[in-house]
Amino acid sequence: MKILIIGDNPSVTGGVCNYTRPLFEMLSRDNDIVYLYSSSRVNPEYDFSFKTRIIKEEKNVFKIINSVNLTKNYHNLDIDIASERNDNVFEEFIKKNKFDVMHVHEIIGFSSNIINIAKKFKIKTYVTVHEYWWLCPHRVMVDFDRKICKGPADMRKCSYCVHSQRKLQPKGGYTKFRFALKNQFPNIFNSISSFKGLINQYKSEDSIKASKEGLSFDNIKYDSFHDKELEGAVERRLQANIEALNLCDTVIGVSQSVKDILIEYGVRADKIIVQHIGSSIANQKISHTKKIDSANIVFGFIGGVGYYKGVHQFIEAYINMPTNYKEKSQVDVYGVYTDGYIRAITEDILGLDSFTKKVKFHGRYDHNKIAEICNTIDISVLPSLCADTAPQTIFESFNADLPIIAPIVGGFPDFVVNDVNGLLYKSSSVDDLMMQMMKIIDNPSLIAKFSKNIPNTKTLDENVQELIKLYSIDLIC
Repeated sequence: MKILIIGDNPSVTGGVCNYTRPLFEMLSRDNDIVYLYSSSRVNPEYDFSFKTRIIKEEKNVFKIINSVNLTKNYHNLDIDIASERNDNVFEEFIKKNKFDVMHVHEIIGFSSNIINIAKKFKIKTYVTVHEYWWLCPHRVMVDFDRKICKGPADMRKCSYCVHSQRKLQPKGGYTKFRFALKNQFPNIFNSISSFKGLINQYKSEDSIKASKEGLSFDNIKYDSFHDKELEGAVERRLQANIEALNLCDTVIGVSQSVKDILIEYGVRADKIIVQHIGSSIANQKISHTKKIDSANIVFGFIGGVGYYKGVHQFIEAYINMPTNYKEKSQVDVYGVYTDGYIRAITEDILGLDSFTKKVKFHGRYDHNKIAEICNTIDISVLPSLCADTAPQTIFESFNADLPIIAPIVGGFPDFVVNDVNGLLYKSSSVDDLMMQMMKIIDNPSLIAKFSKNIPNTKTLDENVQELIKLYSIDLIC
């Protein structure tokens, strides 16, 4: 059985790649596997030939460079559904390698037309939906005004969202030229960047101001916005992507909410299964040895620190607690952050609160030290605003016997059972999150109780066996 996996850049740590990289390695033990990714996703590779081509990076790992498709194609949504130059190169690659199975995990850098191409050559085709690229050009289903979005039900709102993002993103040609210059003439690129940095220093305060305004939930009115051409492009993108998913042999939702949302927007129910992904860390059980100090409960966050992950709401929930609760707790945040976002939190949320010193931002962490970090925390808080489908942070926490406080959104309810192995709160509600944190401070024994009820997380080997069985059954049929 010859299998093509389309994933993210395997050199990247984090996100979907933390799943697809070890998945590829494990599948390779007993199968003929090829891994293909687009270099436009992370550390984009462009040169001044601008010739789109697929090249071999190492044994059985290939990448498409000079991709027509960027991570987000706000200025040309049509290339998300058909990208002639990319598609032609991909089709030649498919014809040459004669795959039995294609499994798409990361579609960014390609177009959804690769599903049609695979089916033309009678390749069994699977898509695992880890994020909502298929429905949303913004990928995370969070509105232009940074409110949680329930999906593309209103094309006018979606078109306004794309319109708003266009103003923030340079056009594709400029972006590709910039990356080509950076890759082929780094000294010139660095000189120009330094010069521009000196010229534009005054803009830094505007950037921080924009970050601070991003913490506001004030709704932006789009009622007066009309762009029928853009609405048509958004609609075309959505419908073509749904049709592509319906062409697949199986669409895998990594949580029940993924399946429900896809069905709502037109993916056939008989095409979708729910299959929780396996985790490479499930075989590396962390012994949690930290003793709970009822006089100082440590609430921790580990992951990407940003708006969509709701870290500001976590901090706000802590600061809003009565003084006697703050005295008996602290907040530790581990992960990369931008200066503007943290400054916004510091100025707008922490302010002059006397408990500011009990909120600690530790910054970037070494993933190899995850066990050490987990042993400084009593309970994880994962306050995502976006509909996280099945974040790796769930598995990292549970593997360290850390209970979780999480919102009722995305994949969290698939794993966190309220009052059994953690606590759930109303999505994006600072007040409700605060109440759950106070509940733990009032009853520290709940932490030990929840820890005992944490289920074993699915191993990657178990997940591989599920996939092989799925491929094999379909190939026989």
